[in-house]
Amino acid sequence: MQTREHFDTELGDLQAQIRKLGNLVRESVAQAIVALRDQDDDLAEHLSANDYKINAAQQEVESHAINLMATQQPVARDLRRILASIKIGVELERIADHSKSIARRVIGRLGAPPLKASTELIELGVAAQSMLDRAIEAQANLDPIAARALGPGDDEVDALYMRVKLRLAAQLSADPANAARTDDLLFVAHYFERIADRSTNMAEQTIYIASGEVVELNP
Repeated sequence: MQTREHFDTELGDLQAQIRKLGNLVRESVAQAIVALRDQDDDLAEHLSANDYKINAAQQEVESHAINLMATQQPVARDLRRILASIKIGVELERIADHSKSIARRVIGRLGAPPLKASTELIELGVAAQSMLDRAIEAQANLDPIAARALGPGDDEVDALYMRVKLRLAAQLSADPANAARTDDLLFVAHYFERIADRSTNMAEQTIYIASGEVVELNP
């Protein structure tokens, strides 16, 4: 096998590892939303317990990418792809951390009442999940146009987050007896907003791979 052919195979393997990681993280976010919506402590516990799989998958991506840099002497475009793959892997792992944090808020402290999420908060979660799905697909296809489209999507998530945040802040003042669980809901909203932000960061890396252009979609 020629050197270039071998290297292309290695890049394909790296892409497959990112895809595997992305699918694990997608599942994590989806489970976090369901656990929140259904007040499902068992699902939340399951999500949190399986976080090690995502950490291991992210480490596989990083180790493979570093090995390629060390052994293959990649040219500029290939080097961009490898470096961006490491950053995308880190963003995905951190998104999974946000899912785990949501799960922990769903469970709450021992004896805590169920965490009752509003329809608007679930809508925020679904919007964040959509951002993640779009970022993963843009990266899989190396599609800079689809990646750029995440900028306006992030603005929409930010606007929805502010509405949820303001309503929860008002609820916090009106019902101090349930302040602890309302505070948990505020954190959940924040984690969803961060998932959307990190999805946008992934899209920026996709643009960098495709064109070498450094952009900021979420200034």
